Amino acid sequence: MSAYDYWLKPLGLLYISSALKHLGIEPFVIDCLDRNDLELVSFGARRGDRLFGTGKFLEEEIPKPHSIALIPRKFKRFGFPEEVMRRKLEKSGSVDGVFVTSMMTYWHYGVSDTIRVIREEKPGIPILLGGVYATLLPDHARQYSGADFVCPGTGMKPLEKALGYLGLDRKLQFDWFETLDPDYSFYASPHYAVLVTSLGCPFRCTYCASNSLWNGFHSRDSVKTASYIQFLLETKHLSDVVFFDDAILAGNGFKELMREIENRRIRTRFHLPNGVHARFLDMETADLLFENNFKTIKIGLETSDPEMQNATGGKVSLREFYRAVENLSRAGFTFREVSAYIMVNLPGQSESDILNSLEVCEKLGVNPSINEFTPIPGTVQWKDLVDRGMFSEEIDPLLLNNSILPHWWEGGFSLKTVQRLKEAAWSLRRKLSGE
Repeated sequence: MSAYDYWLKPLGLLYISSALKHLGIEPFVIDCLDRNDLELVSFGARRGDRLFGTGKFLEEEIPKPHSIALIPRKFKRFGFPEEVMRRKLEKSGSVDGVFVTSMMTYWHYGVSDTIRVIREEKPGIPILLGGVYATLLPDHARQYSGADFVCPGTGMKPLEKALGYLGLDRKLQFDWFETLDPDYSFYASPHYAVLVTSLGCPFRCTYCASNSLWNGFHSRDSVKTASYIQFLLETKHLSDVVFFDDAILAGNGFKELMREIENRRIRTRFHLPNGVHARFLDMETADLLFENNFKTIKIGLETSDPEMQNATGGKVSLREFYRAVENLSRAGFTFREVSAYIMVNLPGQSESDILNSLEVCEKLGVNPSINEFTPIPGTVQWKDLVDRGMFSEEIDPLLLNNSILPHWWEGGFSLKTVQRLKEAAWSLRRKLSGE
């Protein structure tokens, strides 16, 4: 298994840290995936940055879980070694409770392993689990994570439940998204910061869990976000700012933010790695992105097949994709900044669909970025595959990781086919770069 620091930060936990401070509660934050942590550096384990602050995590091979015992793949832990984690916990001193976050459902062994170490270092202290995994698979988390209390949900409701469990009846009677910024105060040298300017998504794609996590779509006040970016640049000396919204170009909020950044003459490198919607990428947006020094723009093409585009949610058409790329090109962007996500192994997808998508990218001079489909619990695609008997709802989520078994469903691609398609994408990227 592999993992890469493609601008990963525990954003939800950083918001919770800000909320706790707002309530007069002093938090102590440990980010086990912080490659630039000073204690990790003193441990002799710092990994050098690559492009725009990204880079490899420290990794350690560990025994495989029973569910993949017969699969010829290595199983690894990424991030802090246990020794560093234990040092951090010791430095945290006396605490009333430990909040643990979670992300991908197939990363759940990392969650339970973290909780194991916390339990050993903080015996008798309540451990409370939230985050995406806890929200999408709460019963699984209750059974296997080792947490004392699981808090599914998004926003501040899980925090209120957690504080109630700890006997602290505190209510957050304010708009947390407008009031709070993620708390980066615990990072000595973050190099980059991850932010969101909106919550939710107006689309309902069959493979995406955004609508299971958020109700509706809401943009934050652009002046507040610009002010915080300015503050981070002045206090943390960042080289890169990364936006991870689900639908950042929806509405007028992002344009307003770009104008605010331009008016304040904020200069840094900005990135949009989360698959922006082509239909919202008009000429004005493209010009604003170029003027504000965006270095990474990933467009969600997903599939070039019109029928599959409509069947999976209708968020993009080839006409919209062509127009978006043309606008970016006219603004001054090249293949170095612009790439397109292409999904591989969607149920019912043909190999020719991916090859056609690569041809579209080659024609437009856009770097292809292969994104292997993984069934996400609770999505339409997940429910359909379960109903068709491709796997059970009780399956170990680790087995849904596309790096282990990418072809659970009838007609799914083999490992060799996926590898061949990846190599075709790599070949096109080399061709575009002139290598």
